[in-house]
Amino acid sequence: MTGVTTAAERAARAAEVAAVAEEVFRRHGADFRSARRTSGRTNATWLGGGLAVRVAGSTAARDLVRETRLAAVLPPEVGYPEVLASGRTRGFEWVVTREIEAVCLDDAWAGLDGRRRVAATRRLWERARAAHRLDPAAAAPLARSHNPFYSRSPDEADAALGRLRAADVLTAGERKRLSAALEQYWAALPGAPRVLNHGDLSPVNALWDGTDVVSLLDFEFAVLAPVHLDVNELVKTAFAPPEPGTGTTAGERADRALLQEAVTELAAPFLRTDDDAALLIGHSIQLETWGLERELAKPGRKDHRDWEPYRMLVACAHGEGGYYEPLLGR
Repeated sequence: MTGVTTAAERAARAAEVAAVAEEVFRRHGADFRSARRTSGRTNATWLGGGLAVRVAGSTAARDLVRETRLAAVLPPEVGYPEVLASGRTRGFEWVVTREIEAVCLDDAWAGLDGRRRVAATRRLWERARAAHRLDPAAAAPLARSHNPFYSRSPDEADAALGRLRAADVLTAGERKRLSAALEQYWAALPGAPRVLNHGDLSPVNALWDGTDVVSLLDFEFAVLAPVHLDVNELVKTAFAPPEPGTGTTAGERADRALLQEAVTELAAPFLRTDDDAALLIGHSIQLETWGLERELAKPGRKDHRDWEPYRMLVACAHGEGGYYEPLLGR
């Protein structure tokens, strides 16, 4: 479905990226040897000496320097960290920001009880809403022209579902029903107002200081689109299926119900019409299709039926709204 790299190629690229990070730390008077690597999906990030250094994962990526220009116009309520410098070294883009004394919200999530998860989600959404209020005219030259998690056209979206059908991941009936849902999405899309969406809104891209979400990070996939793009990520935090073997205790179920109640309240203003529902479901289908293809392309493919993207897609194909059905009242 997509190309893959060898282990040797990945190791060589990681070494190049680390060498760039070391040079950037040195330029800013910090010792790379004492820096610690943090989690990251598309970029490599190190923290140390009061600095946070992000380096693009490939020389083809051209998002980090642009992101720093966008950061300069983001409202302060977003909590974007102070940018100290950005540039390109050996073909790899990089950015240096002031380190914030906090941890990734995703890393902290498992240790939070239901009430603190609700509080964190509300604050995450408040910071996203601050970005949404930025004047689209100011954001347009600085945002991505296209978010790669979503299709540019109906034909592109249908081709992705076709690949999953050809790989025997989806049944013919499932593909047909998902395609019908996407037809409603494409019909609703032209009339929807555009705002600056974060584009990858999740606990992975937020910082938690123990009591508050103090920063919303990583706007590299920010794009002008209907707000439902970010709403889908918000909703998914609460309504996506739990990992197999989790969510079985009374406490876990109570925490999940508490979060779903809060997210239903937060999402309600954006889900008032049939077009709103179509936009939410359409963004969900495209995001999960992208995620499922990405996972299937990795070496050592295993049974995909336990994977979240597959479960989300199939549930949507077999019910009105799939896992979002309680939210949509269908």
